[in-house]
Amino acid sequence: MMRALTTCLALGATAFLVACSGGTDQGNTQAAQLATIYQQVRSNRQASAAPLPTLTPQLIAGLTVPSLEVTIEERGATAFLIPFSDRRDSGPGDLRTWRTANNVMVVLRNGVLVATRGVGNDLGSADADAAAAAVARRSPISGLHTLFYKNGTNGISTVDLLCEMRTVGSETIQIVGSSHNVVHLQENCTGTRGIITYDYWVDRRDSTVWQSRQWGGPDLGYIRTRLLKK
Repeated sequence: MMRALTTCLALGATAFLVACSGGTDQGNTQAAQLATIYQQVRSNRQASAAPLPTLTPQLIAGLTVPSLEVTIEERGATAFLIPFSDRRDSGPGDLRTWRTANNVMVVLRNGVLVATRGVGNDLGSADADAAAAAVARRSPISGLHTLFYKNGTNGISTVDLLCEMRTVGSETIQIVGSSHNVVHLQENCTGTRGIITYDYWVDRRDSTVWQSRQWGGPDLGYIRTRLLKK
C-alpha cells in the first residue's frame, strides 16, 4: 500500500498483519493467534527458512468475527481486516467499512470497492452502482464506473470508465480449504487510462463476494480481496 501503511503492511515485500477488533478480549485473542503466524512468516523469510507457516481451515473456523484479506498487487503487501461499520444509503446494497488495527479502512458496497482511508493517495469514493447491482442480482449489468482519488498534488482527480460486464461462468473456488460455488462476473472498462478489468466471484446463493480483483486508481493499482470468514 502507500506510505501511511508502513506499520500495517510492511511495504516492498509480502508481509502480514492481522486487524484487531476494537479492543475486545475475544478479538484480541484471535488477533494474537494470527499475529503469531505472521511473525513466524517474517522470521522465516529473513532466515530463508522453509516451509513458511500458512493460514489453516482450523484457524479460520475458530474466528468469531468476519475477516477480509486485502492485497495490493503492486506493493506485494497483504493485510487482514474486520468489520468496523455497516450502513445503508441511497445507493444499491449495503456499505461495509473494513478496518485494520491502525485504522486503515477499505469500504465495499456489496463487495465492490468504493473507498479507502489512511492508505495515502486514497480512493476517495467511487460511483459503481451498476457493478453493485450486478453483484446483487448475480447477473451482468453494464454501466459507468467513476473513481475519485486523491492525486497528491492538486486535490481530487476523476477517472471515468465505461464498463461492459459479462458472465465468465460458474466456478468453484478454494479459500483456505473452503470451497465456494460462485458466478464469475467480469467488467471490462475503457477510459483515458486504457483498459481496466474488474473481476468478482459471487456466491450463487446469496450474492456474497468471496473473491475479487478491482482497480483502486492509478496510484493504488489492482486490489485483490478474499473473504476468509463471513
